Amino acid sequence: MLTAAAIVALVIGGVSPAQAAPSSSVPGAPTAVRVSGSGADADLTWSPPRSGAKVTGYRVTIRPADSQPNAGVDRLPESARRDHFGNLRIGTTYTFAVRAVSARGTGTAVSVRYRAVTPAPTAQSLFALNTQDAVVRFPTTGVAEPTIVAPSGAGFTADDRGDVFVPSPDRTAIVMYPANGGAARTIASGLHLTADLRSDVAGNLYWQDSVSASVMVLPVTGGAPRVVMPFSFSTTSRPYVWAVGQDGTVSTITGGLGTTLVSQTTPSGTRTTRTLQHNGIPGVPVALLADASGNLFLDLAVDGPAGYFFWFSIPAGQDTSTRISGASFGTAATNSTRFALLQSAGWCNQAADAAGTCTADRSITSELVASANGLQSSLPVSGLTAGSRTSYVSASSDAGAVFTTIDQGPTQGLWRVPAKGGAAQQLSPEQFTRLFVI
Repeated sequence: MLTAAAIVALVIGGVSPAQAAPSSSVPGAPTAVRVSGSGADADLTWSPPRSGAKVTGYRVTIRPADSQPNAGVDRLPESARRDHFGNLRIGTTYTFAVRAVSARGTGTAVSVRYRAVTPAPTAQSLFALNTQDAVVRFPTTGVAEPTIVAPSGAGFTADDRGDVFVPSPDRTAIVMYPANGGAARTIASGLHLTADLRSDVAGNLYWQDSVSASVMVLPVTGGAPRVVMPFSFSTTSRPYVWAVGQDGTVSTITGGLGTTLVSQTTPSGTRTTRTLQHNGIPGVPVALLADASGNLFLDLAVDGPAGYFFWFSIPAGQDTSTRISGASFGTAATNSTRFALLQSAGWCNQAADAAGTCTADRSITSELVASANGLQSSLPVSGLTAGSRTSYVSASSDAGAVFTTIDQGPTQGLWRVPAKGGAAQQLSPEQFTRLFVI
């Protein structure tokens, strides 16, 4: 049984590679199987079998498989020598099994175990896109200098190891910039990308296909991209927003005034669709966020001279939403356990704002916090003044700090609001977009 950051090579419930005597139609057992990890993440490594049939791939499983993509089964190519697992439950002992696969069958499994324990605190990073389209990394503590990770990073995302993925300039390939600073490399080509990659905790990559409009996934385990959520341009002529949960559940919301549909596809491929009730508040979906518990948070824009933006919470599996924000200038973010919304003290309607006659107090004075169990609280905030009128999505660290960009007014730039609220800290006077914490 392993503790965090330990490494072991164990054979459990099978035969050791030296004793194995597989038939010629299947490979022998993988060798040098080891698992290492820290907290909720584990990495499995192995070497090829020393005997048996030619290996065409590997099958890796994790048990228990709760919250794991593909029901805890990864199918990897022959060249694979490692696999990564995230979203593990602290205090749970996991069993990983590796099998070599041939054209005619599967060889003997070699198993290792890992116990997920709470690791020492590790520093997360804030990634953002600057005005030159470069991906910049900031420490979430806000006390060290930023570094440029990738040029031409429009539409980037990152995995839980800090590897950064960006669409190529012609939107036909995905380029990876390793967290360790190694050379960038193309991991997939021949694609129809939009400048909006997403990722889950396992490292699977998602995007909306620019030709078919469907949501696609590139499995971290290898293989060709596949459709997760099928759409056509006839259906996406209605407003369409989407989000990816940490477990790989893809959620889409389509609709207009009066009718909104929520569709979800789980990592195992189960797809559901339900009609969402907004308690009499019509609106157009403009932004969607997800936490790690299956809860969704939807921003609706209400047309007309008022020009409202309202945030709603949608508990996991339910078809009724609850409005959780009032009329204000604000910005929202989620982490694994909560939703946070920075809100201004005052608000004015769209017509007055456009005419320049708005005198409302745009100072951001509070942070609404909604936990995964539905409980809400409010934190005081100072030092920020909201910018232009739009739907803003920001980023939040696991510790609860919220990061936001103000695009105009007296407090332009990139800011950090501490986890317990209070005075905001400016990280940069420059403009950044696409904030992302990992």
